[in-house]
Amino acid sequence: PRNVLAGKFSVPFAVATTLVNGSSAVGSFTGENVTNPEILALAARVTVREDPAMTAQLPDRRPARVTVTLTDGTALTAETETNRGDWADPYPTAEIRDKYLSLTARLWPAPTAIAVWDETMALETRADMTSLSALMRRAAA
Repeated sequence: PRNVLAGKFSVPFAVATTLVNGSSAVGSFTGENVTNPEILALAARVTVREDPAMTAQLPDRRPARVTVTLTDGTALTAETETNRGDWADPYPTAEIRDKYLSLTARLWPAPTAIAVWDETMALETRADMTSLSALMRRAAA
């Protein structure tokens, strides 16, 4: 990929950086990794192919198949009918919260991020957004 943003939308790069770094978290998509020879060499070996039979299942299902071919020629395959985190297999709230906290850690101290999360999660019980707006103004200051 030409840059970090392109890396986030490149399946070969995303697969390679996840395998090398053991994570697909935002920290794996860095300028350093976009130029990492080990990651780039592995990404060059990743092929993405459409399976028309899978595409035909859209939008009800979002299937995918991954096949990894080992150096001895052994092929390991896994398949799924939907993406994890999709409406049919949503992430647990605790996992979404953990990701939110990891992303906001670069912007706010943990107590601020937690307060914004808590207030956002309580919005449907609020008459208006006054308290969240005030909290966001303080966080941005």
